[in-house]
Amino acid sequence: MGLKAIIVGGSVSGLSLAIMLEELGVDYVLLEAHEQFAPQLGASIGLLPNGLRILDQLGCYEAIRKRAGNFYNYTNLRDSSGRALAAPKTVSVAARLEERTGYPLIFFDRQHVLQILHDRVRHKERLLTGKRVTTVEMHGEGVKVHTKDGSVYTGDFLVGADGVHSMVRKEMWRLGNEMSPGVFSPNEGSKLKSSTKCMFGISSRPPTFAYQSQDITFQTGYSYMTMSAPDDRMYWFMFVTMPTTYGKDIPRYTKEDEAEFAKQFFNDKITETVKFGDLYKNRHVTALVSLEEHVFEKWHFQRIITIGDAAQKLHPITASGGNNAIEAAASLVNGLSRRIKAAGSTNLSQEALESAFAEVHARCYDRSLSQMKQGEAVQYYSTLQGPLAGFILRYVVPLFGDYFSLKTFQEISAGGTHIEGMALPERLPLDGKRVAKTVGFGWALWSLGAVGSGIVAIVCLGQGNADWRGRLAGFASQMKLY
Repeated sequence: MGLKAIIVGGSVSGLSLAIMLEELGVDYVLLEAHEQFAPQLGASIGLLPNGLRILDQLGCYEAIRKRAGNFYNYTNLRDSSGRALAAPKTVSVAARLEERTGYPLIFFDRQHVLQILHDRVRHKERLLTGKRVTTVEMHGEGVKVHTKDGSVYTGDFLVGADGVHSMVRKEMWRLGNEMSPGVFSPNEGSKLKSSTKCMFGISSRPPTFAYQSQDITFQTGYSYMTMSAPDDRMYWFMFVTMPTTYGKDIPRYTKEDEAEFAKQFFNDKITETVKFGDLYKNRHVTALVSLEEHVFEKWHFQRIITIGDAAQKLHPITASGGNNAIEAAASLVNGLSRRIKAAGSTNLSQEALESAFAEVHARCYDRSLSQMKQGEAVQYYSTLQGPLAGFILRYVVPLFGDYFSLKTFQEISAGGTHIEGMALPERLPLDGKRVAKTVGFGWALWSLGAVGSGIVAIVCLGQGNADWRGRLAGFASQMKLY
């Protein structure tokens, strides 16, 4: 009969994996809990060269470029009064990046990315909506998945691409501890944490907000990131530091909570001519959420594996989560492909599947953990919590230019993967290789530069109390400063 996968979740990683499995010749069914693919939830996604390279291999890149419009945004750093901290650039980071790596930085509606991926799937009959998973069983040589509507699906292996509150992950933990007591930590779920609340949305672009602009506005305890979007709209984020909570104690917010929260900031200057109230009052869709973060210690058990947010939930300020999810899907398919070739058949044993899953974890875990810690550091410093942060962001960071941003993108791309056995697009220089293969110091610079810019100044020049020094030491260790 051949190998069959059950994918749970019509996410970026789930749909990407479906396309990859079609290319590999592996049967699958994809179960999505919602009644439609690509709902409009107000979310945008940052697509980096490492993610775009894989999407290009899947035949999705040109559609993304076309739908995204003119995405060469010029980054401006601003203080709490909305005043720019440096003269505007004449060439965008995205344009320079494209010259060097073959791909730019694209901010885009998550809904549109999902729709493009959905359109690319050949076997639409394998994409099922309204299929909310309730329980998972292990049976003999496969897995069995039950959904709320009473349906049952069987396959050789199960992939949980169903987000941070993954039912597949919960069932994997349950089965693991029933079948192999102690294989999963009993308190793993309580390690999911949140130290930031985020209000985000899509709004009509105010007439005085410059076209092709991306603005990072620093406030004490919070920051804004705003950028122009296709169809004369804006993507915007407000990142607010809050006391750390864990697991079930992480706050959830209603639309009433959001409205009351937003009112407090209506007079904040985003630029010298645009206030936050201008964005909120002209909103198309918004949300207020707690940003959950954690890289789970174990991603797989026997015939079950989790990828994307189900395995590693990162702070969106670094824009790495979605790209890492695409990479994890590619790593999984690469592992399966190698074993299918070695076996001369798509009938793989459980041992072969577990070996492929272990490769995904080995390939992705440390990279995700490092990026999570870097995201925490970006949030800490970009909300002016470190000593001298305000002075350095105002007077030092603007002097660094685009060098570190561009260098970092090359490092990130080099540290990424691609789909083995599929031709790399001709636009890629050096056959997809990059100058370096580490994600280190430059990453934080990009996060506060292209998506925010310049922690390096604080790291190199700041001084302060023991708590801050502890944060600095941990951050410097992650950045490989010493």
